Amino acid sequence: MKQIINGVLLKGLKSYFYLDPKITYFNHGSFGACPKFIFDKYIEIQKKLEQNPVYFLDESIDERILKSQIKLAKYIDCEHDDIVFFPNPTTAINEVIKSLNLKKNDEILSTNQEYGALDKAWDYISKKTGSKYIKIKIPNPLSNNDDIYDFFKTKINNRTKVLYLSHVTSATGLILPVKKIINLARKFGILSIIDGAHAPGHIDVSIKDLNPDIYTGTCHKWLLTPKGVSFLYVKKRIQKIIKPLIISWGYSNKEIKRTKFQDEHLWQGTRNISSYLTINRALQYREIYKWDEVAELCKNRILKFGKEIQEEFDFNLFCSLSTKFLGQMLSFDIKLTADKINQIYSLLKKDKIIIPIFEWENKLIMRISINGYNSESEIKQLLSCLRKIKKL
Repeated sequence: MKQIINGVLLKGLKSYFYLDPKITYFNHGSFGACPKFIFDKYIEIQKKLEQNPVYFLDESIDERILKSQIKLAKYIDCEHDDIVFFPNPTTAINEVIKSLNLKKNDEILSTNQEYGALDKAWDYISKKTGSKYIKIKIPNPLSNNDDIYDFFKTKINNRTKVLYLSHVTSATGLILPVKKIINLARKFGILSIIDGAHAPGHIDVSIKDLNPDIYTGTCHKWLLTPKGVSFLYVKKRIQKIIKPLIISWGYSNKEIKRTKFQDEHLWQGTRNISSYLTINRALQYREIYKWDEVAELCKNRILKFGKEIQEEFDFNLFCSLSTKFLGQMLSFDIKLTADKINQIYSLLKKDKIIIPIFEWENKLIMRISINGYNSESEIKQLLSCLRKIKKL
């Protein structure tokens, strides 16, 4: 059955991207993929920067950044003065972590499914301050979100200063009940920090509804902008405690142009801001090509694929097959040992399939990300390759 959205045949969407047509790309979750409609605008902005760098970066940077912030803020439902741009969530969270006044024996509650680079960042600050980074183990497979809430609730004590977790986990692709955890943090007067790297453009995000203290997310993954576009949201009442990672011209000035928080993050040395200015173009793309509908089709494909690999291969999943837990990513234990990884990659390379495989919690995991450019025939191609992998 042909799937047509807004007059566009879904299987033809790959031609809308700069992805190599010879490869099957099932790794949108890692670095995203940018449509030509958006990327060409990025190049156009780049050229304007080069034509008059002084005007672009010096005289009009405030106005240009503000316009992008307003567009993004409307999309994620928050006030534009509460967000600043970063190249990635890792940098944003590093700034937050180094701004916190953590002391010996203070506790940060988290999960065992956080992004590895940020686990390292929390470990760093824990060793430096004597605080404790405590990772709660999420049930495997997850069938009830209340279990996560209960685990957090039982671990809270008078030493707990931060609740930190992902909105959508990187390793397992699980959608976590962050709103309930944020409400729990607020009830006990604890700081809530959410890593939403995989959320904007992937699932509905309303900062106003979630009401976190701090939230970071990317635009270069599921929102489809060029690489290096992320944001940090900080609630107004705590913006004064967040110190810029880079001390530069906006720091400690007598004259405040917008807000102290905004000024300190605007000019941090010469950098290419062109990618930040593509947000409006990305939102236009989503509207023109009905990308919310495309995303829903992809989510249904994930559930169908999950059922197929359970039935034919008996691979272990990390949750029940439900849109409550899953969006456009699905991870599964392929039941092989790590010494097989080179053989697996050889089979995938032969079939020109790009998909991540990694060792996690003593299991060898494969994670599939499906977006609009992926076709049913590509999914069948992966299933065929999995049959070969199963025989290793």
